[in-house]
Amino acid sequence: DRSILDFLTADYTWLNGRLAKLYDIERSGPTLKANSNVLIDAKQNAQWQRVSLKSNTRGGYMTMAGPLTVTSLPLRTSPVKRGAWLLETLFNRPPQEPKIAFVLKEAPASQKQPQSVRERFEQHRNQAACYSCHIRIDPPGFALERFDAIGAWDAKTDAKAEWNGQPFDGPAQYKALLAQQPHEFTRGFIEHLLSYALGRSLTLTDMPTVAHIEATAKADGWRFSRIITEIVRSYPFTHVRTSN
Repeated sequence: DRSILDFLTADYTWLNGRLAKLYDIERSGPTLKANSNVLIDAKQNAQWQRVSLKSNTRGGYMTMAGPLTVTSLPLRTSPVKRGAWLLETLFNRPPQEPKIAFVLKEAPASQKQPQSVRERFEQHRNQAACYSCHIRIDPPGFALERFDAIGAWDAKTDAKAEWNGQPFDGPAQYKALLAQQPHEFTRGFIEHLLSYALGRSLTLTDMPTVAHIEATAKADGWRFSRIITEIVRSYPFTHVRTSN
């Protein structure tokens, strides 16, 4: 029954042998032998341990290896896929369909100084037909660019952007901004959960209920149980139409 903001900025995570190696975080207790292969060591990977984090880089859901991997391409990251996923999954505000078809072409092998993924995206987003969507998609996508295609840390990548007029550099600062002004996340969280409870998509007539639940949950420290309780007490939930 903790605050739902822990989904953004938890100061701990759970690791098995494989994730500990990928995250480059040491676990307490039995350590791996130097010649052991954690990728096939079933015993090691079955032992999950809660580990306190020294920084906010890994805390929370969006910086876990699973979401970072499924929002990447096979061989590289995709700021657009990651940004669009965050807008839809965390904030419940999916971006519009692109007005023009676009494929990010790989730099030719003959190019002396190949452009980074970010540089190529910057050229694309500066097109008038693309800018209106990318102004929202790119900041959360670039915030996660310091994680490679499977979620390993890459400190050298440029992860600077702005969110609601506030500059940030990297995932820790981006999550700190979201925690300071959590409305977009908390509203999206409540909308997703209310929609699930009702078994239907929400409409404009549900928005006052969402606003009431959000205000009540905020006054109670965003506790998960408060959100559940207010959903169960809400008019839409107590007046759900069921089929015979």
